[in-house]
Amino acid sequence: MKNIKSIYCDFDGTITKKDTVNTFFETYASEKWLEYEELWIAGKITSRENAIAQVSLINSISEKQLNDYVESIEIDDYFLDFLAFTKREKIKFTILSDGFDLFIEKTLKKYGLQNIPYFANHLIYENNKFKIDFPYHNLKCDIGAGMCKCNKVSEENFCYIGDGTSDLCVAKKADLLFATKKLKRYCEQNSIPHFAFSSFKDVVDILTENNELHDF
Repeated sequence: MKNIKSIYCDFDGTITKKDTVNTFFETYASEKWLEYEELWIAGKITSRENAIAQVSLINSISEKQLNDYVESIEIDDYFLDFLAFTKREKIKFTILSDGFDLFIEKTLKKYGLQNIPYFANHLIYENNKFKIDFPYHNLKCDIGAGMCKCNKVSEENFCYIGDGTSDLCVAKKADLLFATKKLKRYCEQNSIPHFAFSSFKDVVDILTENNELHDF
């Protein structure tokens, strides 16, 4: 096994208890957002096309509504313990998200975690309206993501932690993979080696008990 010095991780539904993007659209967009979501999951549109269409469904929300929404976002109960573990083991940790940087930035700030590097789609809030930009879009992305996660992984040997559709490509390339929810089912159906987890306590326990970081 190869030595792992970097861990990359999804944000929505992995670090956070709920998918912050989907919950946001459930709260503030028309139900048509679900139609676009289904088209994306079925592979009929890209995640970039999906995000543009869904954001366009939000007419207007106040700054208070936005702040109240971000304040409601909760992270996994053991995520802070996991970060302490990565710091102790001198492991580089980076968030890779096909969601919105605005939610990540505000959530990390709320928990005092501003130093964590992250890459995500750029959600712009001006005059009570939103627009979206894709600074990390890659036309050659295998899954047509708005933020190409594979393009942000520089190491040959890395660990990845994820839960959903936007993780499918990068998960296949990880030397060590932790999967939950949709990603877990995908790995099971396609015989992709992985560790299943339900919280970051599981991740730390598995890494510690199996000494995976040093023996992989």
